[in-house]
Amino acid sequence: MTLSLKTKIRLLFAFLFILLILAILPFHEMQETKADDHVVRYYEKLAEHIHKERLSKEETTQYLYGFNFRLVENPHPILHHAKHPIMRKKGFETIAADGHYYLHIITPNFRILFKDDSNTFERSYVDIYLFVLVMILFMFIYYLIMKNINDAQEQLKSRQLFLRTIMHELKTPIAKGRIVSELIDDEKQKNRIITIFEKLTHLIDDFAKVEQVVSNNYSLNLHAYKMNIIVQKSIDMLLLEKTDTIKLRNISFEKINVDLDLFCLALKNLIDNGLKYSKDGHVTIEEEENLLFISNGERIEKPLTEYFKPFHTDTKNKNHGMGLGLYIVHSILQMHHMTLEYEYRDGQNIFRVVYSHLR
Repeated sequence: MTLSLKTKIRLLFAFLFILLILAILPFHEMQETKADDHVVRYYEKLAEHIHKERLSKEETTQYLYGFNFRLVENPHPILHHAKHPIMRKKGFETIAADGHYYLHIITPNFRILFKDDSNTFERSYVDIYLFVLVMILFMFIYYLIMKNINDAQEQLKSRQLFLRTIMHELKTPIAKGRIVSELIDDEKQKNRIITIFEKLTHLIDDFAKVEQVVSNNYSLNLHAYKMNIIVQKSIDMLLLEKTDTIKLRNISFEKINVDLDLFCLALKNLIDNGLKYSKDGHVTIEEEENLLFISNGERIEKPLTEYFKPFHTDTKNKNHGMGLGLYIVHSILQMHHMTLEYEYRDGQNIFRVVYSHLR
């Protein structure tokens, strides 16, 4: 089962939320037991005097009364509630409970708990503020990500609907035009018009495959085909009157598992791009370990991955289309577990279909 992008993001944020809780818990416990340094040093001096003078239980009680400490008659509930003292040193413990400090004197002969009436324990809530701040930040980031995904999906759906509508509306007039063209007496003109309508029919079929790829509704039909047959079919799909502008170099007879129609559609787009954007209107298809599409021209303006986005287009270019070309190529190659690479060398654009790892 493949998880949707939204589900993956929700799972990621749930995981990060758990990590945040686990990270803040120790800090929370530290704030619960963080004492005033001045108070702790004060207690250290009192405990040091009691142990140094070897005061008895009664003398200790009398001594601490003088510093506004009060004996706790039943210390067990407080000691049990505190669990972890703020500070534990030889001969004493400092405990915070119910907004007060408690001094627990520990000697070999007795244990005794005193409540400090002079100092009160004030807990810091910085951990709570920090947690709330981080949670607000998390929610804001989550909102922005989901909003961008929703906007992108709505945009994609509207354009998919546009494609479907265009295909539907064009099929009928193309079919009628094809039928009417048979009535033309001039054979030369008749054949030209028939060829035009056949090209339009092929384009509509290609659009149908594109729409299926874009909407992730296409199932591959994989079989082994020779590379020379694949390349030739890709060229034929262009329905060119002349193919002398396409040069083939070292195309092998080795077989590769592909969905022939879909894979050839990707290669057709690469050939078409080479012809449209080259300076001389020529493209070379060469097979090394992988398949290369080479043409003379200007370097592409943006990183290759920018052209993998659907409906990406450069309106400054006179040959710009709907911005689907390389997105279709990338999507089809991904479905075949292949990749598309690009390099610019010696004034040539080189697009490389990488499939050598599948052999």
